[in-house]
Amino acid sequence: MSFAKLAQVHPDLVKVIEATPQKLPFTVVYGIRTVAEEEAAVATGHSQTMHSRHLPNANGLACAVDLAVLTPSGAIDWAPGHEAEVYGLLAKYVKQTAAALNIPIEWGGDWTTFKDWGHFQLPWKEYP
Repeated sequence: MSFAKLAQVHPDLVKVIEATPQKLPFTVVYGIRTVAEEEAAVATGHSQTMHSRHLPNANGLACAVDLAVLTPSGAIDWAPGHEAEVYGLLAKYVKQTAAALNIPIEWGGDWTTFKDWGHFQLPWKEYP
């Protein structure tokens, strides 16, 4: 897994991602985003808000990451047609790790209006 994109991500979220077992290999696609990057993500439908946890908060850190599952050859597997299955398994490992570390986490696959399968974030309530 590439940890390079965890720079400027909240240390609690970094702990969770780094401790998540690679039973299902994955990589970090996004951590922090600039306003321009978030605008582009909204424009392409990869994000639905400019109030994203990827944007730096008051202390300059992002509170979200986007993860991608990797194929055996190391390519990104966006799992078209079976996102819930593949990314659901990744979410299971991330959530188990977060629970073991006592760090609350939200998964974009649990959202009802927009499924963001690879998205994990610290909750606004605990991490304003």
